[in-house]
Amino acid sequence: MTNINNIQNITQIINGQSTKVSQARGQAQGFESLLSSAQEEIEAAKEGTQTSELGEISAPAFDIQTVSSIVTNKTDKLLTGLESYSSQLNDTSFTLKDIEPVLKGLDEDATSLLEEALSLGEDDQELIDIATSTAITAKTEYLKFQRGDYL
Repeated sequence: MTNINNIQNITQIINGQSTKVSQARGQAQGFESLLSSAQEEIEAAKEGTQTSELGEISAPAFDIQTVSSIVTNKTDKLLTGLESYSSQLNDTSFTLKDIEPVLKGLDEDATSLLEEALSLGEDDQELIDIATSTAITAKTEYLKFQRGDYL
């Protein structure tokens, strides 16, 4: 007999679950109505305010330098440095200790210029000759200074 009583309990539990399922379906229908009303409000807001499309955004212009323009700029910088160096040698207010950092900078610039000049093609042979001559002049002055020719 106890088994029969269990069947009644099971039936009550199943009936309780079916009520819960029907309540959940009612909530789902309520959610659907809320969702559709929210979508309608969004569409109405879109229709009320017109937004303009974004146009094409142009990229900034890049200044692309070729190897020959880099060598030209470095040669010009080195020639300007050599001119400044020669004026400091003639000026008695500058000591050799004052001139030494300038000359070290010229030596580094000359090394950099030689490396760039080697990467030029055969079409730029005149530029290679000018850059090489300028770099050799700077390196020679550095060696003379280190050797003590100006003491």
